[in-house]
Amino acid sequence: MKTTRRPMLTAIIYGLLCGVSFIPLVMTMSYFLHWSTAFRMTLWLFLAGYLVILTRWEKVKLISVLFPLLLLFLLVFWGDTNSAFLFLALGILSWVRSGVCFQGGLLKSLVAEVALCLGGGALVASFTPHSTITWALSIWAFFLVQSLYFVIFRDYAEAEKVGVELDPFERARGQAERILSAGH
Repeated sequence: MKTTRRPMLTAIIYGLLCGVSFIPLVMTMSYFLHWSTAFRMTLWLFLAGYLVILTRWEKVKLISVLFPLLLLFLLVFWGDTNSAFLFLALGILSWVRSGVCFQGGLLKSLVAEVALCLGGGALVASFTPHSTITWALSIWAFFLVQSLYFVIFRDYAEAEKVGVELDPFERARGQAERILSAGH
């Protein structure tokens, strides 16, 4: 029996849902918490959801991401430094994605995480988000960049061998790579 797994599409849709729900979540939480704490808590919830999705794809135990999430959760309430929180969140995303869920070669993982996390962070910074609307757009743009992980740095030949159905873009990419490597 084939299982359907579309990580790129799921990451894009999840990012869109996070972007759309950002404003209502921050506004609701800001009734109970200081705005910057509500902001960090919302981002923590988004990252926690994404890490749960990643662990389910790779059939990794959920407990393996508990420590990184707990560490980041403590920073939600400790201090008032959004930039330190964002930097640590990028580090934890990289740690879980390349160290826990998709373990691969060290150099390949390092290049992937530096390119995508710093690239996504630079994209968000280029928007210079100062309002909830620009933050919502920035969150979706960040997840768009993160979805590239599954296009560029993931070996889908292995997925095809175990009978996982790929979305059409990923299948076309694999066919193009085979054609180019065969020299036809």
